[in-house]
Amino acid sequence: MTNMTTATLDTKVVLKPLILCCLPENGQQPYEALTSLPPLFAQPEIALSHSAQQRGWLRSLAGDYPVYCQADIERLVLKLTTYDLLIVNPLSLNTLAKFALGLRDSFPAELLWQYSQLGRPILLAEDSMPDDSSAMNPHLVRIYRQHWQTVTGGSVSGFKPDNVAELAARLVRARTVARGLPPAGSRVFITRDDIIAAADLLEPLRVPANAVITDIAREEAAARGVVIIQG
Repeated sequence: MTNMTTATLDTKVVLKPLILCCLPENGQQPYEALTSLPPLFAQPEIALSHSAQQRGWLRSLAGDYPVYCQADIERLVLKLTTYDLLIVNPLSLNTLAKFALGLRDSFPAELLWQYSQLGRPILLAEDSMPDDSSAMNPHLVRIYRQHWQTVTGGSVSGFKPDNVAELAARLVRARTVARGLPPAGSRVFITRDDIIAAADLLEPLRVPANAVITDIAREEAAARGVVIIQG
């Protein structure tokens, strides 16, 4: 197993993102999400919430990006496996609450649920969360923070504009390391380093059915929220 600390970054790897744009409570605009993407990302495709579409965002985005709206949900779900990650930016607190509660009664909520079933990385914009200086009712602030804690972990992570490039580099580096995994039929031992690499990849760790998982690796997986799938 290649050690992640010695792996080199494969700059040829490009991540294909789907960006889910919701209408945020803090007035953030969609172009703020798109202009902050680092070079490791290919041109994104956009999923637009119904409320954001009503606000006129479709007209401003459709000339530059492929855009999917509520009427396109079935077609978009069929191609979700073509995206390397889902970025929710801007994130509305309403969508966060529905994701945490397992509700699927809106385009963003259904899309989040469908993508979460793939076990692939989901990045949620942290700057959409209210802070202590927010004018929002403190009780609601606590509720939304609880929702945030509920959904983040495993394949779901928060991000800020100043660390999205670092997260992208980690994803690319982890995928480069994953290419060095032994064939599925080989007898392998899963160690703590493998769990750390999977945590950076923000995906479940898939290992052969006959893999030996060390106790330390299981403890690390539990601590980091990494799901181990054998088979």
